[in-house]
Amino acid sequence: MVPFSAMSQKVNMQVIKVGNVAESEWQILDEQYLPVFSGNEYFRDDSVSFSLEANKRYFLQISVSEVTVTDTNLYSLVLNGEPILLVNSETGPGDYFFPFFTGIKTEPSKITGGADASISDFPWQVYYESGNYLCGGSIISKNWIVTAAHCTKNDNGSAISASEMDIKVGASNPVYGKKYYVSQVIVHENYNNETLENDIALLKLQEPINYENAKPIDLISAEDVANGATDPGVMSWVTGWGLTKVSPKVLPSVLQKVQLPIVSNTQAAKVWDDIPETDIMAGYLNGNKDACSGDSGGPLVVPVSGGYKLAGIVSWGSSNCNTYGAYTRVSSFGKWIEGKITYTPPSPAGDTIVCQGAESSLYSIDEISGASVYEWQLSPDNAGVIAGNSENAVVSWNLSYTGPAVVKLRVTVNDTVSGWSELNVKLAKNTKLLSQSDDTVLCAENQVSLKVEAEGYNLLYRWFHNGDVIQSGKSAGMNIVRAYTGDSGDYLCEISGSCGTVSSGNMNLTVYPLTRISYISPDITVDFGDDATLEVSSEGHDLVYQWQKDGEMIDNSNVSQLVLKDADANDIGLYRTIVTGTCGTETSDTVYVYISRENKSEEREVFVWPTITVDDFNVALSKEEYYNIRIFSTLGQLVKEKTKCRYQTTVNISNLTRGLYIVNVYNDKFRKSIKLIKE
Repeated sequence: MVPFSAMSQKVNMQVIKVGNVAESEWQILDEQYLPVFSGNEYFRDDSVSFSLEANKRYFLQISVSEVTVTDTNLYSLVLNGEPILLVNSETGPGDYFFPFFTGIKTEPSKITGGADASISDFPWQVYYESGNYLCGGSIISKNWIVTAAHCTKNDNGSAISASEMDIKVGASNPVYGKKYYVSQVIVHENYNNETLENDIALLKLQEPINYENAKPIDLISAEDVANGATDPGVMSWVTGWGLTKVSPKVLPSVLQKVQLPIVSNTQAAKVWDDIPETDIMAGYLNGNKDACSGDSGGPLVVPVSGGYKLAGIVSWGSSNCNTYGAYTRVSSFGKWIEGKITYTPPSPAGDTIVCQGAESSLYSIDEISGASVYEWQLSPDNAGVIAGNSENAVVSWNLSYTGPAVVKLRVTVNDTVSGWSELNVKLAKNTKLLSQSDDTVLCAENQVSLKVEAEGYNLLYRWFHNGDVIQSGKSAGMNIVRAYTGDSGDYLCEISGSCGTVSSGNMNLTVYPLTRISYISPDITVDFGDDATLEVSSEGHDLVYQWQKDGEMIDNSNVSQLVLKDADANDIGLYRTIVTGTCGTETSDTVYVYISRENKSEEREVFVWPTITVDDFNVALSKEEYYNIRIFSTLGQLVKEKTKCRYQTTVNISNLTRGLYIVNVYNDKFRKSIKLIKE
């Protein structure tokens, strides 16, 4: 034995970036989303070539920052010289991951451009005659064939009768195949004869297939697709007895095969304007390898887990059979096919909601004529145990399990096993209160949210305020956007579900009013020796009052009504109050208090006090108007001046020398002079 090492096969890749249409970056990731090649180093290059391992799945990651030109292409991915993936500007800004496969042909190719094939390699292939038409098809069960819907129609769209249809199986040359007749034709309900959208049909045979080299093929699943079975670059096999040459027309005597790469629909749109979403595209841009007339309805198969699965049905393409072709996307029709070809009994009757703690449930179905076996199943296994072999079954539930469960039934009628019918069951937790909001205290006009947390199934929450329902629905929370004092009170939530009803405890909400001043006494004038009263009206919680005179705090003034006893000139001034509460602080307007002499005339009264001082003296006017102050020496010299005074004014004369001065108070309506002694 001679040891040897195998070198992994490589494929040539090329990323073509269309310049000046978008700000973007790209890189190649493997199946674990790990970078294997970065295009960031080539950001100025429109085309970058590199190698990847063959027959592996990769992702083209594109990060688009901004698209500067719309309705154009951004990137093209080329495998061994053949474009398989195209990304256009419709993607918009964002991160995108485009899967592709580095498939390579397993043998040289010489359907058009194909090679002879053996039916033993493709035992699902059938030769299908429909009226005057030749088509292909695939065996998917002993009694059923899948083909293209357009193979069941005349040129005018009318249906071809099942009596005009037959198939042949088991031979590379259909002349030697075994013939089976069709008893029923099922065409997809949404088949469009113009666009060939939903181009799929089922043929039921008069008798089950039983012949050598005639076996069903599995249908590709959505999971297979998600795992990359039909990524661009995957090499598929297409087979049939269609034309091998278009002009002059040449039909083969034996089955033909050709390998074609899957390409993205966006890439194929470079040739075809409108591609139905129900189609998958395959072929070469200019390859002269394609399915052709007579291959319609035949299989496109892809490798999955060591075998092949049916991924496409030959639908439409170029009349010259030389570019991308369209194949009905089988993964989009799995449930439709299963629903048409398999008898499914009615769903069992019984509990659909089972509350936690229930030990068992009975499920049943009406007797089915001819049924010899009733097979019951329960999933998941840890939901419980089901027992039954007739129309009735009993489920013994696992008391610790909650979540979804499915009760399944299938029957055997005339030795034919039906599909599974299902009844979805919910094992629900009992309704239970887990938590609730604490009592809440807040100031008015703020937002408050009360909430409960509960477990159960199909929960409905009813909120009460002081016994009245204020909210009902699926919300476990109650939100007050702007709370006011009227919202204060007790709140409670009643929680009802499929498995019981519970109530929360009371949640007390206290909303304190904002601190507000609504009134303060106007300016007042009182006589010497009388009481002067200032009053403020306010609202709020836990209020504290602080009165001020001329900006200075008045001691012991925490009252809403301030009384100035035996008022004299020292009480003349500007007053205001600051009201502080739980929810804010407000400052009142300013009030002017003037103390007048007895027997005052209508003339303006001017007060100056004290008239003997060391530093300061005060001036006050009986009327609310501006005035000026001038101080003269006995020689008539102006030594100090203040203008635009109002209410009470304090004048500092500490810088003047001792002696006698004349204080002149005036405006354009009056003038008054008063003696002042500076000590």
